Amino acid sequence: MANILSQDEVDSLLEGITEGKVPTEAAAPDSGEEVKVYDFSMPAGPVHLRLPALRIINERFVGFLRTSLPIASRAVIDVNLSSTESVKFSEFCLSIPLPSNLNIFKMEPLRGFALLVIEGPLVFSFVESVFGGKGMSRAKLEGRGFTAIETKIVEKIVKFVLNDLQQAWADVQEVKTAFIRSEMDPQFAAIVNPAELVIVNKFMIDLESGSGSMTLCIPYSSIEPIKSRFQTSFRAQGLETDQAWRKYIQKEIVKMTVELSCIMGRAKVNGRELLQMKVDDVIPLDQKIGDAIVINVEGLPKFKGYPGSCKNKKAVKISEILRQE
Repeated sequence: MANILSQDEVDSLLEGITEGKVPTEAAAPDSGEEVKVYDFSMPAGPVHLRLPALRIINERFVGFLRTSLPIASRAVIDVNLSSTESVKFSEFCLSIPLPSNLNIFKMEPLRGFALLVIEGPLVFSFVESVFGGKGMSRAKLEGRGFTAIETKIVEKIVKFVLNDLQQAWADVQEVKTAFIRSEMDPQFAAIVNPAELVIVNKFMIDLESGSGSMTLCIPYSSIEPIKSRFQTSFRAQGLETDQAWRKYIQKEIVKMTVELSCIMGRAKVNGRELLQMKVDDVIPLDQKIGDAIVINVEGLPKFKGYPGSCKNKKAVKISEILRQE
């Protein structure tokens, strides 16, 4: 009990501390760093690293684009995935070059909206290709918008792209894409709050004499309810056999028109004989009467058959299918 201070001693000690007569430990120095509030509802780090199925979707998307874009733009086109990353929407908007075509669309039943950005140089290359140009426009892009005709052509391209996107997602999540509107100013294309995370998929599109990028921006909040489907392996989702892609190719192939030609026979003549040829001359061929003739498909031998007639027209009857070695 002898170590207990009396009230007078406590008062004297406090007075000494206040006047600086009694030494005390120095206060921790102020670091000057601002304390930031951490939002635990926002995922941290690159989201795409935890979504392996997204890479497969993008690969399928590229495959569909390589088929549809040449049809839509009437040009030889190659498409490649450039990058996939997760950033805040505000950072993404700052990275958009101007002018660009910003297309807002829905992916039902996913909540919210998504954004498809086509850079200005690519827009003008598409327009030139549609009108028969070489995609090498030297027009100045800065400070100008898109004309009504250019906007209409891009909308046609966008519809092809959204249809391809819908098919690319089919085995992970059935979605129905719906075009909403297009903008030029990122301020009018705010699909989420600036601080929200978005998944940015950038694709490089190469035309015959130019290239440009097309970017697909999907809010993380849109796929969060179904993110477990993206975190499983490709095999687990049953995507190993791409039935949708196969059916699409088969559907397009059967629409194609091919040329069939029949070789009645061949003959060799020298230059003198060729110069002396005249009307009513007969040229003996190497085929005998009754021999089967070769039927070519786009220049390649595919069938053998016999010539004849059908409904007052010359015809050939297939007798054998040639197998390619």
